[in-house]
Amino acid sequence: MARPVTVAKGEAKMLRLDRLIESVEKAFLYLTGLGLMFIMLVIVVDVVMRYFFSAPLSWSYDLIGMYLVTLVFFLALADTFRRGGHIKVDLFENLRRTRFFAVAEILGYCASLVFFALILKQMLESGVEGMLAGDVVDGAIPWPTWPPYLLAALGIALLMIRI
Repeated sequence: MARPVTVAKGEAKMLRLDRLIESVEKAFLYLTGLGLMFIMLVIVVDVVMRYFFSAPLSWSYDLIGMYLVTLVFFLALADTFRRGGHIKVDLFENLRRTRFFAVAEILGYCASLVFFALILKQMLESGVEGMLAGDVVDGAIPWPTWPPYLLAALGIALLMIRI
């Protein structure tokens, strides 16, 4: 008979936090999937309208380029990091189980946090400034410019929590 594993209070809290973060990442992944499907739908409709009816969707490029690609890219960052799906340099892979590698990895994560904190700050500032100023794109539809910044900030913030 297997013995029950006892978990310290701190570890239990970390496990709950990890599960919470993972559920938010999963929700974001569903949003990115919907975003990809919507990109494909808009492109198909645009192509049909363009080539069969000579009436392309004038707003599709702005919608896809500003909102949907931003949503798909940034909201998937944290889950991709959790799964180890980002590009890595395997130059020092043979050192993986050494203390040097662990220290280098910790330093790399700390540097990443500083870098992403700067990006997060810039995204939040740009998004809030655009929202307060009422900035819009000069096009067929005056799309507000601030939502992509806030979507990116949301994805970066979750990535920072995951790191």
